Amino acid sequence: MPEGKRPLTRPEQLQLDDALAALLASTRRAKRSLNLAEVSKKLRTAIGLLGSLRAVAEALGLSDETVRQFSRIEKLAPDVKKLVARGQITSMDLADRLSRFPAADQCPVARAVASGAMDAHDVRAVLALRKTMPKVPVQQLIRRVQSSRNIKEYVAEFLVPEPPPSPSALLKRLSRVFARRDVRNLEMGEGIGRLFLTARGKTALERAAREQGVTKRELLQRLINGDIK
Repeated sequence: MPEGKRPLTRPEQLQLDDALAALLASTRRAKRSLNLAEVSKKLRTAIGLLGSLRAVAEALGLSDETVRQFSRIEKLAPDVKKLVARGQITSMDLADRLSRFPAADQCPVARAVASGAMDAHDVRAVLALRKTMPKVPVQQLIRRVQSSRNIKEYVAEFLVPEPPPSPSALLKRLSRVFARRDVRNLEMGEGIGRLFLTARGKTALERAAREQGVTKRELLQRLINGDIK
């Protein structure tokens, strides 16, 4: 209990125990007994009783980010929340990604998911396109992803150099091996990045690695670091 905060009453403690149990179960089960909207409500209850999201994470023994995912349900547009409440969207990862779209884009993407026309992989692709093409109508981005669904993709992880270079700088380094059209997407997180290549891009990486006498991973890291001129 945070310093200066009054002790919980017995009913409040029971309410907190119920909320924490529901949250913990929801992080460990592929199929939840509660839908995501109900889990979000349990999180609000726990935060109200403990005072902060961090306190909830500590009580659960989970990272702040794991628990914060549930809070992102609150960022969903009203019509998307209805799909969540009806159980038409059940994946926390999907809800998280949908929350990252502008509000006007969320519903078209969510409806495509609910109808079975798109999956989590497609949503990730649409989100990546939205970041690079902010003015293109989202329906156009959805159609583009759906039309390219049969294109095979190769994903390679790499360590992000310090200080992190800009995406344009990385693409310039990668151009020594890959044609720009063969780089489907480039993601950078905290320390780890992901490169999404077409099948042709994967072949180019394999060929260049053989010529250099190194593994694909080692060659990619050298390119990312700017060690290959």
